[in-house]
Amino acid sequence: MKAKRYPLDLSALAYPMMRTKRTESNYRFSAEMRAEVDPHILIESLCEVLPRYPVFRTRVAASFFWHELKENHAPLLVKEDDRHPLQPLRKEDTNGYPFRLAYKGEQVVLEVFHAVTDANVASLFFADILTRYTEINEGIDESELPERALNVEDAFLLCGKKKKLCELSLKSYNGDSVYALGKRGKYRDYPELLSLELPLDEVKAAAKKCGVTITEYVAAAYLSAITQGEPLPLKKAVCLFIPIDLRRFFKTQTMQNFVAFERIFLPKGESDLSFERVLSIVHEEFSSKITAQNMQSHVDDVRRALTLPIVKYTPLFIKQPLFKLVKCLLNKVRQTAILSNVGRIELPERAMKYIKNVKFFLNNGKNAPVNLAVNTFGDTLNINVTNGLEERDIPNRLFAILTSQGRK
Repeated sequence: MKAKRYPLDLSALAYPMMRTKRTESNYRFSAEMRAEVDPHILIESLCEVLPRYPVFRTRVAASFFWHELKENHAPLLVKEDDRHPLQPLRKEDTNGYPFRLAYKGEQVVLEVFHAVTDANVASLFFADILTRYTEINEGIDESELPERALNVEDAFLLCGKKKKLCELSLKSYNGDSVYALGKRGKYRDYPELLSLELPLDEVKAAAKKCGVTITEYVAAAYLSAITQGEPLPLKKAVCLFIPIDLRRFFKTQTMQNFVAFERIFLPKGESDLSFERVLSIVHEEFSSKITAQNMQSHVDDVRRALTLPIVKYTPLFIKQPLFKLVKCLLNKVRQTAILSNVGRIELPERAMKYIKNVKFFLNNGKNAPVNLAVNTFGDTLNINVTNGLEERDIPNRLFAILTSQGRK
């Protein structure tokens, strides 16, 4: 039987070309169970859930012009977790699938290569695996997994409008060099994962009192932690890179990537870094930039740039080294750190009693070694830091702000 092939969505085309033996664009979910994980039940739940998500039942393969997703029928693997977090996926752990499902003690881990989909869809995939795991554990044959109504489509092609080449705002994507955390200290050999659990109601009340969203509130706390003790006025802008789930703005339930990236700045020359001032700047940045009009422009830019004939029809063996060369030439620090809020990870009530918490972590790199991921599970807001630096001053200050200053 001929294997099915799925083209990568337009935003995912760069991820395989950026991959090296040491780095890969992936992210991580972890679940803390209330009992030791049974690997036999875990792989059984994966086998039952995987057909609901055909983009996960693939491997990333090179074609003549681009990489693509090719249907994978290799045996599924679930192994005891023996790896440092967020390392490039290995074939011996995955059999070529673009994700790694593992366990250790009472923990279940899912790490996903970003080329296959964004974290919004991966969180649903993980939630379904955990739900089916608890059902099988209870001896339930007939699954009650929720209907997802997801489909395989390139939403950038479907939702993007035609745009003239001269209208592409490439400068906004390259930007000016900003404050770099990677220049401040020594790197760890492998990132450490740090987490703070906060009562959701308290943080929501504090954010509401300030007239901001939870994401804006956490972003302001993070920028305050980064800039605390810096000489004023700021000599360089400080920039948070924020992934935005575009399904909020467009009528699509694509199973593939559909995320835009917006930059939130503390401007160069700013001399007031009080929490209140930073919060005001962040709120204004979010309000003015994360709009339906700007998100449409992002989608149009991606559609236009990656469907240009010279880009589309250049062979991959030429395209890949050119891509790496351009990336090297433009190797300025475009963001200080990444902040992603994947929102609430929901499971049926029956499944919740088996799981203490579910957390989400971003990858990191040399230019952005300390990244922040946020998610909600039950009545807990998880503040999750991937720290690639030896010192912990920024995560420690962030946690202190969120447990004291910001909630007074």
